Amino acid sequence: MPEYYFDTEVACEGEEYELFIRGESELHPERYKLITIQFQKLDETGNPAGPLQVLKEWELGEEEMIRGFSKLLNPKRAWQFIPVGQNLMFDLGMLKARAEKYGVVYDEWFLFTQLPRIDLKDICLGMNGFKFAGSGLDKFCRKPNDGDKVPAWYLNKEYEKISEYVRREAEEFISLYHKLKHTLPKFRVDNDLYGL
Repeated sequence: MPEYYFDTEVACEGEEYELFIRGESELHPERYKLITIQFQKLDETGNPAGPLQVLKEWELGEEEMIRGFSKLLNPKRAWQFIPVGQNLMFDLGMLKARAEKYGVVYDEWFLFTQLPRIDLKDICLGMNGFKFAGSGLDKFCRKPNDGDKVPAWYLNKEYEKISEYVRREAEEFISLYHKLKHTLPKFRVDNDLYGL
């Protein structure tokens, strides 16, 4: 079962960006676009098993970026690309909505029910006493917490800053995932939660 770290970054332009700056923007796929799709194959321990791949809208265009990625995330090969991420419903939802704009259709049932995936969102929530406030990924690893700057960097064509942010975020996420893959099974055994 090939697991892949998976994440996306989004940005907006024009009037929507002005609303974003003022904190008045609501994130909607029709007003935002995917600017990166990043993924990295992981081994059984959760460590990288290949290089980080970053598809960039400013190099490929959003349509080509999505079309290229759709060859990996394919319902006919669901068990060949198992996304591992944080808040995957957001990333998969944005991907689904933006892909439809270009005629790439993902079935909602497949993406949200049948697609095997590993989402750390609920694990982080549990490690935070099941309190939503303070359960963001940046509270459990050294993930840069300046993701809200990505739309400004995009607008100012500061693509290297986005690339560096994406790289560091991937490294920190994968480090946390590796630790959880080692620690959680031990927690289960140590607490006699092992029903055989």
